[in-house]
Amino acid sequence: MAEDEGKAKVTKRIQFLNTLYLFAVIAWAIIIGLQFNQEIYNNPKLRQVSPIQFYAGCFVIIVSSWYMISRACEIFRAFLEDSIDKLNGTVSKTGLKYGDRLGLAFKSYIELMIGFGVLYYVMPTFHFTKSFTTVFEAIYFSGVTMATVGYGDFSPSFWFTQLLVLLQIFCSLTLALVSFTVYTSLALALSSQANDK
Repeated sequence: MAEDEGKAKVTKRIQFLNTLYLFAVIAWAIIIGLQFNQEIYNNPKLRQVSPIQFYAGCFVIIVSSWYMISRACEIFRAFLEDSIDKLNGTVSKTGLKYGDRLGLAFKSYIELMIGFGVLYYVMPTFHFTKSFTTVFEAIYFSGVTMATVGYGDFSPSFWFTQLLVLLQIFCSLTLALVSFTVYTSLALALSSQANDK
């Protein structure tokens, strides 16, 4: 009984944090979309702004990069380890069902799409072959990147951004191919076993 209560607490905490991270990145996208003036960093004539404003923008770029890289690595590790545990039959430390896991993976997928989009938006324009005019354009590029479609309207042209795109693709493929496939196939197998009985 105490073990079930412990699992329920862990489950609720995981679901809460997953939703919190998603809402935080949506709020971050709205704030950056409304407040970040990309022209200051891309137009030499406008660089005559106060040093505080310029360094605040540089701070936003550094913090955004750090957050998204660390969050992407955390999501990748958590879902890969959980998928491997499920395939190996390891007893879960949580009370999450396969449907719950799919929901968490989907929220994380959306979080990565929006978060990387905001990160690409705050990058100076020399990082891309074409600059983003709005944060929504950058989120669109992020979504296209995660779907591995690659229309070619935007592409990274600087080594740091190219590595970010590779990290994003790696994490999104892990979520889409590994987690979604493992959770769905195991849930279907469990369902068919229950129907056979």
